[in-house]
Amino acid sequence: MGFGAALTILILVGVVSFMSLSQNGNDRAWVTHTYVVLEKLDAVLTNLIDAETGQRGYIITGEVSYLEPYNNARAHVHQNLAELRTLTADNTNQQRALDLLEPAAATMLSTLQERIEIRDREGMVAAVELVRTGTAKLHMDKIRTLIAGMRLEENRLLKSRSEEADASLRKTRIVIVVGEILGFAFLSLAGAIVGQEMSRRFRADQEIQVLNTDLERRVAERTAELDERAKELARSNSELQQFAYVASHDLQEPLRMVASFTQLLAKRYKDKLDDDAREFINYAVDGATRMQTLISDLLTYARVGTQGKSLAPTDCETLFARVVESLKFVIEDSGTVISRDPLPMVMADAQQLGQLFQNLLTNAIKFRGKEPPSIKISVEKDRSDWKISVRDNGIGISQEHADRIFVIFQRLHTKTEYPGTGIGLAICKKIVERHGGRIWVEPSTGGGSTFCFTIPVKPIRSVEEKEQNELRVPVNAR
Repeated sequence: MGFGAALTILILVGVVSFMSLSQNGNDRAWVTHTYVVLEKLDAVLTNLIDAETGQRGYIITGEVSYLEPYNNARAHVHQNLAELRTLTADNTNQQRALDLLEPAAATMLSTLQERIEIRDREGMVAAVELVRTGTAKLHMDKIRTLIAGMRLEENRLLKSRSEEADASLRKTRIVIVVGEILGFAFLSLAGAIVGQEMSRRFRADQEIQVLNTDLERRVAERTAELDERAKELARSNSELQQFAYVASHDLQEPLRMVASFTQLLAKRYKDKLDDDAREFINYAVDGATRMQTLISDLLTYARVGTQGKSLAPTDCETLFARVVESLKFVIEDSGTVISRDPLPMVMADAQQLGQLFQNLLTNAIKFRGKEPPSIKISVEKDRSDWKISVRDNGIGISQEHADRIFVIFQRLHTKTEYPGTGIGLAICKKIVERHGGRIWVEPSTGGGSTFCFTIPVKPIRSVEEKEQNELRVPVNAR
C-alpha cells in the first residue's frame, strides 16, 4: 500500500507537472509572440522613417544613392504589415488599428513617391517647396500615434502573459516539491516494511536454494541418462540399418544361384522331366525371382533414409520428362495418356523424387480399368507447400483402405491379380516425409484415385536434423 500510494502520488505529480509545464510553455510562447509583434511594429516605423529620410536626402542632393534606403524601406514595409496582420489575427483591437495603419502607411509612401517624381521633373526648388507645404508630417504623426497605441496594447498583453507564465511556473514548483515530500514519506514507510519481509524471505530462499541444488543434481543425472539412451538408440538404429542392408545384399547371391541352377536344371534335363517336374521348377524360379524383387524393394526402402543425397534445387519439369522417357514402352503398350500442369522448381533429392513420380505413374498404369489409362498431374501452391496431385481413371481405392496402402507389405489384391511386393507406396511415403511433406489418397469423382503429396516451398534445414528430432521423441516420451 505504501508503494502504491507513493506511485500514485508520483504519477499525479508527473501528470500535474506535465500539464503545468505545458501551460507554462504555452504562456511563454505567447510572451515570445508579443515580443515579435513589438519588433514588427518597430520595424514598420523604422521602414517609414528610413523611406522619408532617403527621400529627403535625394531631394536635397539629387544623388541616386539616397534612394537605396528609400527603396529598401518601401519593399519591407508592406511585408512587415502583412506579418503584423497574421500575428495579431487573434486580437480584434489590433486588427482594427491595422485597418487604419495600412492605408496611412500607403498614403505616406505615395506622398514620398510624388515628391521624388516632382524632383525629377521640376527640380529641387519645387520639391523642397512641396516638402515645406505638404502633409507628410501629418501622416507621419498619425502613423506614430497608431503604432504607439498598438505598442501600448501589446505591452499590456506582455505584462498579463508574463504574470500567467510566472504563476504557472510557481505552481509547477510547488506541486513537484510537495509531491516529492509525500512520495518520499510513503516510500520510507514501505521500505521499512519491505526490509522486514526481505529478511524473512531471505531465510526461506536459502532453504529453497538447498532444495534447488538437489533438484538440479537429479535433473542433470536424469539428463545424462537420457542422452546416453539417445546415443544408444541412435547406434542401435544405425547398426540395424547396416545389418538390414548387409543381410538383404547377401541374400541376393544365394537366390541368384537358386534361380540360375534351377533354370540350368530345367534346360539340361528338359527331355527327362515330366510336366509336373517342369511346373515345379517354374514355381521355384518364380519364387526366387519374386524373392529377389522383394529384397531389392526392401533395400530401396531402407536406403531412402540412409543413403539419400542432400536436397538441392531440382527442376521438376526436366525430372518428370526423364521419368516419362524411362516408362516410354509401358506407356505406349498400355495406351496411357498423361496431361499435366507446369511443374515447379523445388529443393529435393532428384533421384528419390524421380522414384516417387515413377512409382505413382506405374501404379496408375498397373491398376487400370477397362479404359486406357488417363493420368492428370495437377499443381497448386498451398500456403508454404507445393501440392502435387496424380489423378487416374483406374479401379480406385476405398476410403477405408486409404491409410493402410502406405504401410509396408500391405496389399489390397493378390499377386495373381496384380503383381508387386506391397512396398512401392511405403517407399513413396518415406520419400515424401524425408522431404518434409505428407502423402495421402483421395477418391476421384467418376472413379479412379488421386494421390496427393506436398513438398515445402522452403525446405527443412537439413535431413539429418529432422531425423535427429524424430529420434529424440521416443526417448523423451519414455
